[in-house]
Amino acid sequence: MSKPRKVVVLGVDGADFRYYRRWIEKGLTPNFAKLAERGRMGILQSTYPPVTAPAWISMMTGESPGHHGIVGFAAPFTGEITRKVVNASSVESPTVWEIIGQHERDSLVVNVPLTYPVRPMRGILVSGMLTPEGAEFTWPREYLPELRLLQPDYRIDLAWQDYKDRGHDLVRDQKAMTRARAELCVKLLQTKPWDFFFVVFTGTDRLQHCLHEHVMRIDDDRAVRDDSLTAAVRDYFVSLDERLGDLMEAAGEDAHFIVVSDHGFGPLDKNVYFNRWLADEGLLTLKPRGAGASRKMWKTALNRVGITRSTITSLGRAVGLGDSVEREVQKLNPFVGGIEWSRTKVHYYPTNGFFVNLEGRDAFGIVKPGAEYEAVVSDLIARLEAMKDPRTGERLLPVVKRRDELFRGRNVDKLPDVFVEFLDQPYDAFMQDYDVPGVFVKPDWGNGTHRRNGLFIGAGPNLASGDEIEGMEIFDVAPNVLHLLGLPIPEHMDGRFRPDLFTGEAAEGARFEALAADGGSRYGISEEEERDLEEKLRGLGYL
Repeated sequence: MSKPRKVVVLGVDGADFRYYRRWIEKGLTPNFAKLAERGRMGILQSTYPPVTAPAWISMMTGESPGHHGIVGFAAPFTGEITRKVVNASSVESPTVWEIIGQHERDSLVVNVPLTYPVRPMRGILVSGMLTPEGAEFTWPREYLPELRLLQPDYRIDLAWQDYKDRGHDLVRDQKAMTRARAELCVKLLQTKPWDFFFVVFTGTDRLQHCLHEHVMRIDDDRAVRDDSLTAAVRDYFVSLDERLGDLMEAAGEDAHFIVVSDHGFGPLDKNVYFNRWLADEGLLTLKPRGAGASRKMWKTALNRVGITRSTITSLGRAVGLGDSVEREVQKLNPFVGGIEWSRTKVHYYPTNGFFVNLEGRDAFGIVKPGAEYEAVVSDLIARLEAMKDPRTGERLLPVVKRRDELFRGRNVDKLPDVFVEFLDQPYDAFMQDYDVPGVFVKPDWGNGTHRRNGLFIGAGPNLASGDEIEGMEIFDVAPNVLHLLGLPIPEHMDGRFRPDLFTGEAAEGARFEALAADGGSRYGISEEEERDLEEKLRGLGYL
């Protein structure tokens, strides 16, 4: 291959291929258009389910959820019902920038979700979504004072749920956050050594969750004239395109530019509460009303006097009662405490997954492995396939699959037993609540949700130009970035080398290497940070 050149990956959270194709044709996003004209553009298929956590982790590791074990905002399943929020310490695989560092090349990584707690790397990392308030969020840690001096208005994220009915304020603040992030990126590109640069802009996702009806109309000049909020939303996406132009100038013409999104977006009509549905179907049994609330009261009271879950479980293990104490501590969680587990066969795990309450695996398991388990799974699938769309009366769920029909890998046993997917239906199921007025509930403010059709654009000296890319999956990004840098591709990655992405000598000669799937040093988070991350997920509409 000709001399390897630098690579910039621009993450645009929630960018939908269909929308960006329209905006490019309309002339709203000239810098995105410039990249598409120089290179190739197409759909980047997200994970099952198309959710931030598994999607970005798949992109940064080149692995599918069957290998990394993450399908939502909780760490891989260990049998507990109350689960810890996923974070960088949950990711056992090396990231693409860690692999690049092993080859003595430098990376700059800014605001990629789920990179806190920061892990050692060669270069500079500024962690992204789900970083606790007040945390030291850079690697090396010594870079944090410099960041605050260079970009004192830098912010990691904004919770769109905090802006209910204040759309103009949300757009204004997201625009300011995007500007500050881009300014920091330009300074990094101009002053720090780098071979690989990866930044994620999240405002595109946050606006689409609650202002999606406006996003859909920003290429309609009349709608923009008639509605000031639609005009403001258009201005945000136009300004993001301008920020892309700044990054292109700072990186230089010789750099390769790859634009990616973790998922696409579409309209949202109703939230689906599957645990309420399971209760209605008799597969999940609730305790008398108020049982969960009393558990929450006890948990709050104990926390106030400094007694936490880890305190109790540690004492239990010290006196030889670890498992039994742990089960009782789990019941302090309002969700767990409100369910009669001795009469529950299935519970729903956000997002899009169902766990059979399996004996020997789950903390309160009652379903016996073997024939009984298979019967419960088959019955659940039949009931899910029979669910009707309340708008049309037609089948609600286009995809209902056992986990081994969708996934393979070392962690497949940690994934839910059955998965569903809405595809282009206007529904989501991010919540695990059961104490709700019905299975289908109109969102309080949100009107947009995720789709599998994300965005990919690739342009640069060694990247091909021409027709739309087909069949590109999110875990294909990492191995092809490594190839662009002239580095071998780890054999354990699920992502495929795509010779059709390249031109000339670069389309040949991919090298592969054996590399340990374990990413090495990891740092956990405290219980206080865990609670802070839970609050952040609530602010983003995921809890």
